[in-house]
Amino acid sequence: MATGQRDRSVRKVPLWQSVQDQLQERIGRGEFADGFPGEMALADEYEVSRSTIRSALAPLRRAGLLSAQRGRQSSVVNVVDEQRFGPVYSLFAAVENAGMTQRSVVEIAELRRSATAAAHLGLDADADLVFISRTRYADRDVIAVDDTWLPANVAAPVLGADLSHTALYEVLRRECSITLSAGHETLHALAADAQQSRRLACPAGTAVFFIERLGLAGEQAVEWRETLIRGDRFTVTTSYPAAPAAGR
Repeated sequence: MATGQRDRSVRKVPLWQSVQDQLQERIGRGEFADGFPGEMALADEYEVSRSTIRSALAPLRRAGLLSAQRGRQSSVVNVVDEQRFGPVYSLFAAVENAGMTQRSVVEIAELRRSATAAAHLGLDADADLVFISRTRYADRDVIAVDDTWLPANVAAPVLGADLSHTALYEVLRRECSITLSAGHETLHALAADAQQSRRLACPAGTAVFFIERLGLAGEQAVEWRETLIRGDRFTVTTSYPAAPAAGR
């Protein structure tokens, strides 16, 4: 690979680190959204040994940029074309489409009251709410945590559902006859504090997305969700319709 060879001759760094840097740049550009090459293919492309490739991939796996499961090809988690439902809605499908297993561990599932969540849902401050707190995994790695509040008068059946490998919205549709039709999301970029880093199993200061979501069924608010997603393991690619030149 002429470009790779030229880059390595100019940069006075170990061979494996040069390859790592180039791969990380390519991951950042979304070049591997359709699948990450195997070690042999990368060794051929960069004209290096497989041991050099393994050394280059190891830091990327530790950083969470690649999945790291023995016997399976590495994958990059990338949500493409979020459309009208936003990145939180697409997380389950994105992980599955990346060739990884998505699972959730339900930490809390109970009725509780929250004046803040109730206000977002347009309910009285003392309204009963279904509260679901989950840790989300891609293969064996934590990728996100989320806390969800739902009106108990329409979503109580969710408390008895198995959410370990099923999207919450599918449970709402099947068990509660609720289909989300729209939503409003606000995304913040944060550095994980001590509590957030413990939940996400990452070092304090790791870049994270904090997403607040109000889910609607028709005109009725049926979901308030707060999600933390590891920024080093998750990217979002969005497409926009072509606009007239005058509007650019």
